[in-house]
Amino acid sequence: MVTLLFALGVAVAQDGIAPIDIVNEGGVMEQAAGEGNFEQAYFHAARILGAAGTEMEGRSVEELWYIGRAHQYLMAKLYQAAVAAGLEGERAEAATAAANDVLCPYEDIREVSHGEQVTLEDYLVPGQYVIFDFFSEYCGPCVQFAPLVERLATERADVVLVSVNINRPGIQGIDWQSPVAQQYSLRSIPHFKIYGPDGELAAEGNAAREMIMGWLQELEG
Repeated sequence: MVTLLFALGVAVAQDGIAPIDIVNEGGVMEQAAGEGNFEQAYFHAARILGAAGTEMEGRSVEELWYIGRAHQYLMAKLYQAAVAAGLEGERAEAATAAANDVLCPYEDIREVSHGEQVTLEDYLVPGQYVIFDFFSEYCGPCVQFAPLVERLATERADVVLVSVNINRPGIQGIDWQSPVAQQYSLRSIPHFKIYGPDGELAAEGNAAREMIMGWLQELEG
């Protein structure tokens, strides 16, 4: 596969009217990856490596950076392909971890807000499902449900969890009057919002809870 990708890059570089500008191509590659369009990122990575060849001496810092990133994207693609083809055991775990380090350089689980208003769009991850879990440490069902949602973020490569703590520091009991609770008109918790890989709201409330339960059942096999 790598040979074919290199060949594709060389062909494009030679047949075009002008040689490929590695820095510009790298910018397009990173933009595609940032939008979660990894197939497009792989395409531009192949073009970069085909144009770069094996000569690194005399290249600018920016060119070296994008050539390195191109190698990483194609490495991740090959690792994913190996796992899909049946790679098992420790090698499969290592391949998945290495691919995720490149394609999913975000925390799987994070806690935000602490009672203050929050813009959910700031925490969306391109190409990933993002579960927003509005909770309070004084909410019994929240505490019981949290480990289940954390398991999803840990075991599914396409799921990220953002826990939105609605309690302001020092407030005892569920802080229904906090800015974030008022911002989203919360009347019961845990309350879930799930955004899809496209950045659009996929489910909220009971529908989001059912979506989460379905994913958990899939993990049980």
